[in-house]
Amino acid sequence: FFNDTATTEISTRSLVGSVRCVQETDPRVPDVEFKKESIPGAIFFHLDKIADTTIPYPHMLPTNETFIEFTKKYKIRKTDLIICYDHLGFFSSPRCWFTFKLFGAFNVKVLDGGLAAWKKRGNPVVSDSPGDGTGFSFLDPDKPDSFSYTLDKSAVFDLKSIYDIVPKINAKAVSDIILDARAADRFTGAVDEPRPGLRRGNIPGSINVPFFEIVDAKTWTIKSMEELKVAFSSRGVDLECRIICSCGTGMTACIQLFALHRLGAKKLALYDGSWAEYGLIPEPKWDFLATKITKQSISCT
Repeated sequence: FFNDTATTEISTRSLVGSVRCVQETDPRVPDVEFKKESIPGAIFFHLDKIADTTIPYPHMLPTNETFIEFTKKYKIRKTDLIICYDHLGFFSSPRCWFTFKLFGAFNVKVLDGGLAAWKKRGNPVVSDSPGDGTGFSFLDPDKPDSFSYTLDKSAVFDLKSIYDIVPKINAKAVSDIILDARAADRFTGAVDEPRPGLRRGNIPGSINVPFFEIVDAKTWTIKSMEELKVAFSSRGVDLECRIICSCGTGMTACIQLFALHRLGAKKLALYDGSWAEYGLIPEPKWDFLATKITKQSISCT
């Protein structure tokens, strides 16, 4: 279901054949960084446009129609090697990776260290790119099923699903785990949320694994396997359980998803609305002690 990190050794072979580079940018500066510098032939992936804009939360996963329209426009086939990168290094590119995988792309990777790592290797960049894959040439013609993308809804949680699982988790009736990638002070409610209208706090029973426990803050590259193991095991995260990742807007939760995949976790899901949705609505009046769910011994295997 998931693939490993790509390296900067991809070099300029990403410009031809069945390899496509897709740059996902920080939605706060949607196309500024891409216009400034990009990998030649890269396609611009706009988080807030390739999204379900009928839902009032930031960059929600796109509908089948929106995603297929995008991939057909730029001829991004399911069989292509799709390399996602961002200008920071390892921030929004995992969201791009997870999106393509959810829609059924076969071979998706993340360029660890992003554009900075690409440039450090002495690889070329261009300015004012149209972001449409200019310079790319196909090695073989399109196949009929090349763009038959379909969203795998089983790996996506909505608010209703979260409301259903929270009391079960707190009653220890299921082994599922909810993770939160926000900074610790936001998770504990020690500081206000950066987005207006959101209350402080966290999803009851969730576990905080801040994304900077996964990404090196200096290099913006993913940490070593040993460091990743410690980040999750030190918080009691069992990789055999179903793990639902969340954060502020569903962005850095995908960093958790990528790291968990690298560690071998198989049962992974994203709470797409994350705190942007959950924190906007008053907390339900949970009564975990009065729940009728029968407590039992839980195993993730």
